[in-house]
Amino acid sequence: MRRIAFFVMLFLLLFQAFITVFAADSTEDFQPINTGMKLNFVYIFEHMEQKDKTWQVQVVKNSFPESLTFTWLKKEKDGTETTGTRIIYNLANSRNFNPWFTKNETKDTVDTAPWLSVQVLTELRDNANAGKFREGGTGAVNWAPTTLTVKDNIIFPVMINGKPEAIHALKLSKGIIVWNNLKNPIVLQYEPLGIPFFTSITGWKLVSIQY
Repeated sequence: MRRIAFFVMLFLLLFQAFITVFAADSTEDFQPINTGMKLNFVYIFEHMEQKDKTWQVQVVKNSFPESLTFTWLKKEKDGTETTGTRIIYNLANSRNFNPWFTKNETKDTVDTAPWLSVQVLTELRDNANAGKFREGGTGAVNWAPTTLTVKDNIIFPVMINGKPEAIHALKLSKGIIVWNNLKNPIVLQYEPLGIPFFTSITGWKLVSIQY
């Protein structure tokens, strides 16, 4: 009887250890933002992937989460290109997203796209919601603060350094899927709901990361 009890206790201890390790690993917080990191996206319009329209984001200066400088390059299917540069301040706490990227922009901003802030992701992980989220950024007309909510925990396919990977992500309201990674909370997929007709904003889907 004692032997059975011993093995039961051993099993429970091993099971608990496994759950703890799995929970720690599943957040993938060990894959941080790095200087030189390239994010390659395809655009989404009306829920359809536009594989001939691509968007590349490259981190050129990294002091995450205090600040982050990145350049972006958008390639159209007709061969034309547009570029821009953003310096994001306060990726620690900002609740302004703003997916509106304009031609040849150079701006300092607290708008976090294509990331969410550490604070927003932390609240989503802990409470399944994050309030006072501004999809359109500060002062955007008719884009009042709302609450982001977690709809599901999912696995998202992406190429990392040329190898196919399946990463843990949170599917949210507002058409957002975010990497469940406090050191690199990329918005993996964004499908603006009903917005493109009024603002010409298109969504995106991450297809690869290069470190």
